[in-house]
Amino acid sequence: MTYNTGALIGPKGFIGKYRKNGLNPSDILWFVPGNTGYPVFETELGRITMIICYDDTYWEPARVAALKGCDIIAYICSSDRVLPELGAEAASKHSTIAAVQHQSAWNGLAMVAADRNNAESNPTTGITVTYGGSASIWQADGERIAHAPATDYSKTMTNKASIIYGTIDPAKFNNDQKKTLEHRRPELYKDLAFYRAPTDGAATKSPSEVTARAVQYRIDANDFDGNLNRCDGLIKKIQALSATSNLVVLPAYSFCGPVSKDNVQAIAEKRLGKSTQAASDFAVRLKSHLVASFIESENGAYFHTAVLLGPDGKLIGHYRQTHLDPSQNAFLAAGDDLPVYQTSIGKIGMLLNDDFRFPEASGVLSLRRADLIAAPVSWSGQYGARLQDAAGLFDHPSASNTMIFWYAAAKTSQAYTVVANAVDNGCLGSSGIFTINPIDSLEIPQVASIDQEEVVSLKFTTLGNNYWMNQTKLVGGRRADLASPLVFPMGSKALQQWRAASGFDINAWSSYQQ
Repeated sequence: MTYNTGALIGPKGFIGKYRKNGLNPSDILWFVPGNTGYPVFETELGRITMIICYDDTYWEPARVAALKGCDIIAYICSSDRVLPELGAEAASKHSTIAAVQHQSAWNGLAMVAADRNNAESNPTTGITVTYGGSASIWQADGERIAHAPATDYSKTMTNKASIIYGTIDPAKFNNDQKKTLEHRRPELYKDLAFYRAPTDGAATKSPSEVTARAVQYRIDANDFDGNLNRCDGLIKKIQALSATSNLVVLPAYSFCGPVSKDNVQAIAEKRLGKSTQAASDFAVRLKSHLVASFIESENGAYFHTAVLLGPDGKLIGHYRQTHLDPSQNAFLAAGDDLPVYQTSIGKIGMLLNDDFRFPEASGVLSLRRADLIAAPVSWSGQYGARLQDAAGLFDHPSASNTMIFWYAAAKTSQAYTVVANAVDNGCLGSSGIFTINPIDSLEIPQVASIDQEEVVSLKFTTLGNNYWMNQTKLVGGRRADLASPLVFPMGSKALQQWRAASGFDINAWSSYQQ
């Protein structure tokens, strides 16, 4: 059998190998799926894992390696952009090398990412492909410290080869994002171990045309009426538009304002309290689904809760933030589910704030077949980073303030993601609608400014195009069997045994031993 294999070589010779698990439509003509899991190798430089090209379509490879104690990703890429004259499929201008940043940023891992450049004709297929270049080196804290230029497509055969250099700082291996691994909620992630292909009855069958809007405005603490009035002004502007709306998302703490241990009791309300009533009024006025958030009180506990209202103003469902900022644990309780709700425009899941630090959250929503993710946030740069695309890799460069976690959540879940953030009081705006194929010129994400009150909008059709990637292909292609460690309870014997094993050791699964 033939595997697409990466070899790790040290000063004294061969250290170990990795066999590629994520196989693209070309790979399956020649290769069988890997059987090494996602191994992590001890070296004098730190603990190294390998990821190969299309593996990065899935967030799990880097995440599983991080959970196993990885420090550095060695990313081996052969990322092509098929020439556009070959038709609609080729014109997608897919590029794997474009997806490297989230592997580092989401997991707190350093990364060295290599790629080819120039054009090449495949004698077997007769197809000419152009490789994107854009190799890069990243610190574990998410800083890109070196990158090679993208292939210049006006001279596809004469781009110069290059070697880039960077010094990876091992002191940064212990960073805030990597520390979030210990705050994961494996009890919520059971779906990650389920294989849901080739058919999935939970999947939406028919696409919907959706006009989504993220509303961005200043939110002050302890000023319900002021926050409501500022939001109302923008809602009136939406009403004045000729185009209809299908999904509108407001920032976190939409009317009640930011929460702290000092005001949590004062601003908390019942689920059908005044925040939900105000959001319901806006939904009716816009004839649109609408998502807002507030602090909910129930049985003496307080939750950060998002509500989903239908165009008729009725409550469709709610979501309680499941991954809290550690500073909030003293006065907020975490939710215990990641629900997805059926609506007339498709299935909608919700995320809040720090949920985006955990790719498992959007991953579960994807496997529950959310077509859309609505996310009220209050983000001031306390986590994440701006997206750093290689200049010239795409016809449409990303907005300079694109937030990598929001962008990556949409892409790796294949669910259109609508994020609304506040401005002022430390918040950095950058609200947006993040698409599932963001490098495609037909699906350019829309991102708001960092400091202006505004509404950002985008019209799209759910389910995605069939020519390269959509949620059905994503779910069908993932290796659910290799994601099993992500659902092991933190501190469990199974997780400890798996972490201690040098490679992919199924003996860590007690069920296999029985």
